[in-house]
Amino acid sequence: MMTLFRRAVLPLGLAAALFVLPSAVPAGQRSYAATHGAAPFVTEHLIPGSDLDLAQVDLTLPAAKVVALTIDDGPDANDPQILDILRAHGAKATFFYIGAKIPEHHGIARLVAASGNEVGSHTQTHPMTTDLKPTEREWNLAQAEKALASVGVQAAWFRPPYGDVDGALAALARHHGMATVLWTADSQDWKDTGPDVIRHRIVERLAPGAVVLMHSTKAATVAALPAILEEGERRGLRFVTMSEWEAAMRQSVTPELALLHPAPRRH
Repeated sequence: MMTLFRRAVLPLGLAAALFVLPSAVPAGQRSYAATHGAAPFVTEHLIPGSDLDLAQVDLTLPAAKVVALTIDDGPDANDPQILDILRAHGAKATFFYIGAKIPEHHGIARLVAASGNEVGSHTQTHPMTTDLKPTEREWNLAQAEKALASVGVQAAWFRPPYGDVDGALAALARHHGMATVLWTADSQDWKDTGPDVIRHRIVERLAPGAVVLMHSTKAATVAALPAILEEGERRGLRFVTMSEWEAAMRQSVTPELALLHPAPRRH
């Protein structure tokens, strides 16, 4: 992993973005997902800094019967097989790519980017990002942005490594044009468990509005994926990209819940 970071004088607007703390995790604290393994279906924990209030979403509506499938740590040699599985099930996913891995897997990254799925940023070097200095955070996001651009991607979503995010990092991601997302269902496939265990961990959390975390670097994940998609289909759920998920959640905001949970006033 790269350990040297470029130091730079930041433009005034960017410097402000680094230190503005919206209603999300305060600086110096680990996020809910980082400390609990997954986030609840709550804006500040799942999509910190977003203007979409998840408390106003009616998950019983047909439009809300979607699951965002997110696949981290690529690009990876397993990605083409994952694309085949998704295609066979009429499913889509968002792949969160590490910028430093793109040169080695440039062709695969281009294939995924052109597949109709979505590619987001997972930083350049996969650090515990809130432990970095502000300039190091900026370097990690900016370098990943350049790497993604080399395969034709302008990321709309940011997945912080280890689920580690605070308000300043979410603001920095927005400065780079990205919304931040954590997850509600963790496969824990990084533990190198078998496909059946991975499948069980996910299907017990499959529900409208869920955001699933998997990793393309694990063969067991690829093996478990068809059964996960089949179970979702049996439950009437569609597997979609993060952008499609957000559109579905916004479509499912109801006036009744909006009255019960009015959006906070922004100054």
